[in-house]
Amino acid sequence: MFQKYRDSLNKALDSINQDSLDILYGEIKKRLDGTSSIHIIGNGGSAANASHVVGDYTKTFTFMNLKIKIYTHSDNISYLTAASNDLDYNEIYSNLVGTIIDKDDLLIHLSGSGNSLNLIKCANRAKNLNIKQVSISGFNGGKIKDIVDTAIHIKYPDMEISEDCQIIIFHYIKQRLVDEFEDKDPYSDHKLTKYQKRVIEDLIA
Repeated sequence: MFQKYRDSLNKALDSINQDSLDILYGEIKKRLDGTSSIHIIGNGGSAANASHVVGDYTKTFTFMNLKIKIYTHSDNISYLTAASNDLDYNEIYSNLVGTIIDKDDLLIHLSGSGNSLNLIKCANRAKNLNIKQVSISGFNGGKIKDIVDTAIHIKYPDMEISEDCQIIIFHYIKQRLVDEFEDKDPYSDHKLTKYQKRVIEDLIA
């Protein structure tokens, strides 16, 4: 029943600590209109969520005339297959730390279990270089929560629910950032004429 799934999702959302969300919000805000980058990594559904968030944030904040450097490296299939073939799949993200993922950047790990070896290796290497890290994981939080600076723990033993919560967290943070920055660009609404027609005026555009 859908009601059972909805109740499970609500229970998972209620388990998330607001203070940890505030920290992630602050770390992302700090890098808007700055020179450092945000990197979101994961596997499977978490990688797909990372791709969604990068696309969503890029569109939203560039339309607001805000500089944002946000990336997900799982979209680069040529890199992933080459690195997996020549090194090992478990090294695909750690190989980027200190090169593509650099000091002053923000590294966000998305994981259902929090125990994916390629994320653990990446987190350990980034910790050694003092790169700021946040994780979002479900189930028991996994090993990743003990390595990163801030762990957002979705305390619910379900992969789909955990991945739902990942997206909800980023949508929440995006709306909060938009509310704070929207008055800084009086021309932003003019860039969304087609969007307004589709969703507000209910027209085909």
